[in-house]
Amino acid sequence: MDTFNPKILDASIRDVAECLSDNQKADLVLYGLRNLKYKRQYKTLIENAIQACLQVHTLSPETVARARILRARARIDAGSVLGAQDDLQAALIAEPDNTEATALLHQRSLLSPQPTVLSRSHKFSPEVWREIALFLPRRDLQTLLFVPHVLSRVASQLLFRELHLHFSSSDPEDGIAEGGSEKERDVRRSADILTRVITDNSFACVVKTLRIYALKPDKDGSIAFQTAGMLANALPKMINLRKVHISSGPEGVMPVLKIVQASSPRLNALSLHIPDGFDIGNLEFHRIGHFAYRANGEHPISFLNAHRNTLRTIHLENPGWSFPSECLSIRNLTHIHFLGQFPPNSRTIEEIFTNGHQLECLSLNCLLDCMPSAQFRSLVSTPVLPFLRDFTFSISGMARRVVDRDLFPAIAEFLRDRKELRTLGLMVPAGEAVQRQVGFDASLWGVLPSLTGLKGLCITYPRDLAPGLASWLIPRSVRCLTLDGIGVTGSQRDLKSFLQNIRTGIPPMLRFIGMSEFPLGMVSMIIEDGFPMVRLMKVGPQYWTLEPWPKRRATYHAAEWLEWFGCEEAQPTEFC
Repeated sequence: MDTFNPKILDASIRDVAECLSDNQKADLVLYGLRNLKYKRQYKTLIENAIQACLQVHTLSPETVARARILRARARIDAGSVLGAQDDLQAALIAEPDNTEATALLHQRSLLSPQPTVLSRSHKFSPEVWREIALFLPRRDLQTLLFVPHVLSRVASQLLFRELHLHFSSSDPEDGIAEGGSEKERDVRRSADILTRVITDNSFACVVKTLRIYALKPDKDGSIAFQTAGMLANALPKMINLRKVHISSGPEGVMPVLKIVQASSPRLNALSLHIPDGFDIGNLEFHRIGHFAYRANGEHPISFLNAHRNTLRTIHLENPGWSFPSECLSIRNLTHIHFLGQFPPNSRTIEEIFTNGHQLECLSLNCLLDCMPSAQFRSLVSTPVLPFLRDFTFSISGMARRVVDRDLFPAIAEFLRDRKELRTLGLMVPAGEAVQRQVGFDASLWGVLPSLTGLKGLCITYPRDLAPGLASWLIPRSVRCLTLDGIGVTGSQRDLKSFLQNIRTGIPPMLRFIGMSEFPLGMVSMIIEDGFPMVRLMKVGPQYWTLEPWPKRRATYHAAEWLEWFGCEEAQPTEFC
């Protein structure tokens, strides 16, 4: 060959490196760094490369010493004397007889400090870095853990304010079934965290939020025994604990709650997902402000009644419950999320709208057995819910005899010109007959252009709305869009035409698109033909970037990943 592409050599080096072990890769990196001249423009390159090598736990002491000395030389040339001394001392710890490290350390002790080198007193204090890091999402904080800086320690303190503990192979929250190795990894990780909490008071004091998933015993009861004992010792150590979430069967939950009640008098948020349910009426928390409860058992009326003066947000989910207006002080609430029944003659809407002067978030998912349109109409002329920022009204089912064709037109009049509204959800079943019963049609979308501050929109798509018009009705400020009812019965050809037509008027700042019902075999069509500008996509319960998200990420960590992608408005009302 007469011509040679130098990029081939780069590719060959990369391919060879992929075949090496971690120790061999570290040797290769150190060999390359030794051939670099220590210049200021290489400082970041050397710092990152050495830090990556030191993450390999199987390195020999000689290799660790070589890496430390290389970075010390680079830091000396960059004027970072204190950092160089730390590296040289670490090199001597790894290899006490290293003559090069000894000579360099002796040389630095004889030289007087350079006047251009900043002392520690001129650097930002950890408190300042903490204030800066408070503005970062969790994903960026996790990246900072690997930065050789005081930010690493600050990031670890902020990250461990929230602990997730998993104790069983099957989770009642999402039905995830794991293999033995995955189960053992989770149990071992959770046990290590609890051990750290028990033995390290400074670590335990950082914890403010504790989430416990699937506190369910094995057949031999081993996990239940270990968990109860470790939690009993760990919970009193978490003196700054403010939020607790438990997703579990009823076994072993009440003893944990009793410990929390005794050891965390300043607890202000409690979230329980107990599929079988049990009586929590005898629990008492004097400062509880947030309460979330999802269960199939009896209604927590006694608990709500006992804490009505302190509660500010509630999240109740049970298809068999009706809204407990008599047990709540609605005028004190700022957030309401309710999934349950609206029985005949229900006045729930009127009670919430009349008394909820401080409401900022209202989410109602109802099984409809009444006609609430008159309640919406009666309140349109009066200013109600002045601080409302997030509103969701969803119908998951309704009695056959209920026909309320003025329901959604009345809701549209209630929403019109609410320029401060940030997120909106309006959903009904996809059946055309049900939509006619509640007056859900294309005219409802006519209220959307008046909501100029809207950031997140989740709405059912009516069959009588042209896609070319629909995209222009969506407010230009929307960043997260979820369309319900798309792709239920349409063919591939119809879906492709729909996406191409709706693409023309899509808001320019759109970052997230969700399709609650769409054929998984045609997922790529959503991006290719409809929404090429988005960063994140959701089809059914599955999130997608370049590939599907792991199920554990979508189940437990969706909120922090959505925040990292700038799509936090796409997160549904969080269950604690």
